[in-house]
Amino acid sequence: MAVLPPYARWRAKRVWLRDPARAIALLDGMGHRELDGEALGVRAWLALTVERDETGAHLAARVALLRGGDTRLASATLAEVLLRRRDYDEALAVLRDARKRLPDIPWYEITLADALLDAGRTEEAEAQLEQATEHPQLRRHALKRLSRLALERDDRPAARRWFEELVGLAPNYLVYASDHAALAELQLADGDAEAARETLRGAACIYPRNPRLRALRAERFGEEEPLAETARGPVSEERVGTRRIPVRTEMITARSGLAPVVARSTAGLRRPGDVIAIGESPAAAGQARIVPLELVRAGPLARMLSRFVGSIGPLHSPEGMQGAIMEAGRVRVVAGAIAGAVGKLIGRRGWFYRVAGPGAAMIDDVAAALPPHDHHIVFGPRAPAELATGLARELDCGVAIVDANHLSGAWVVGASPGVDAAWVEAALSDNPAGNEDERTPIVILRPLERTAAGQPEASAGARS
Repeated sequence: MAVLPPYARWRAKRVWLRDPARAIALLDGMGHRELDGEALGVRAWLALTVERDETGAHLAARVALLRGGDTRLASATLAEVLLRRRDYDEALAVLRDARKRLPDIPWYEITLADALLDAGRTEEAEAQLEQATEHPQLRRHALKRLSRLALERDDRPAARRWFEELVGLAPNYLVYASDHAALAELQLADGDAEAARETLRGAACIYPRNPRLRALRAERFGEEEPLAETARGPVSEERVGTRRIPVRTEMITARSGLAPVVARSTAGLRRPGDVIAIGESPAAAGQARIVPLELVRAGPLARMLSRFVGSIGPLHSPEGMQGAIMEAGRVRVVAGAIAGAVGKLIGRRGWFYRVAGPGAAMIDDVAAALPPHDHHIVFGPRAPAELATGLARELDCGVAIVDANHLSGAWVVGASPGVDAAWVEAALSDNPAGNEDERTPIVILRPLERTAAGQPEASAGARS
């Protein structure tokens, strides 16, 4: 039975994130002449992020902008294509036009600054970011960039100023242990030992296990006592029977893709029998399952439900909750909210996610990503078991896609055949990849075998 064009347009706009194949079929079934600017913008975004068709995305985005309406997706698509082609001036013009049309969306300021940095126009980017520090929603994102930019060019007075303002926001998910350490080192270089001591003590209360902070406290001030309890103790590699090898990589993005980065980064390290554990958020970013906040406009339902989440977690913001609605649908999110409320009354946790589904559970908001992804919502990877299986064939190793953090441990969201998910979760329960800017989204797990003397040694054999 034919689908009526108005319904097809409406439905495609609802499901493009959680069911892109369905959205593409609906839109292509109508013919692009029947699409308004918003629907054609959806089609352009899917051409770029799902089909990896830059040419088709470029054409559809340009036509969508001519047709008008809500063209945020069209603007984002066209700007991204132009940035990839290094047509920086036109990309910036597209973003500025979008900001002019939608002055109530502040996130374009950060997107523009990142585009200026892409273009190598650092001074313009810094001027834009300094203005953004005055906006309460943008301040931490702007300070994050300004502090690092000043440090990279060795402008130590400016770096100290920006780091002091950034660290002053702590505890905050965008203020990392490395930010505290960088500030302490700048203070020490200025001869301000007391300020450095206070910086390190404050950081030790938030990051009791961080080795860089512990080393600075011990070496500079002879302080070794912990100032806080760790949420989770360290994992014994001997007990779980694996050697854990964190692997530093380049930034995994929609442009880089996932498989090429994993293959390059593990070349020379991986062996048959290893299991390569990949963070679910970097995996999702490599699949382009990442959406800038200017494209996520929270509706009344999201704003209402987010009030009941608390002050932390990916769904505590209206935009994060809107992301859950985009991923799971309104019915499942409302049902999950009801289940969660009932669960709270009887002391049971996690009922929201049981009903709303694993897609909602895998959402990460701005706190979970490095710049330039820190003003995006990162959705869970698409078909994680299939993704892991494909990578395993390519790499000749087991592969697991893992959602891990220092608070709740590890959860294997998808794995190739033969991988023992419980073993992987036990091995990664203290999150050796780190939760901040370590840039180690891959951990190679190498099973240990016992020698005749009973000592563990790395095994080249497979674990099945």
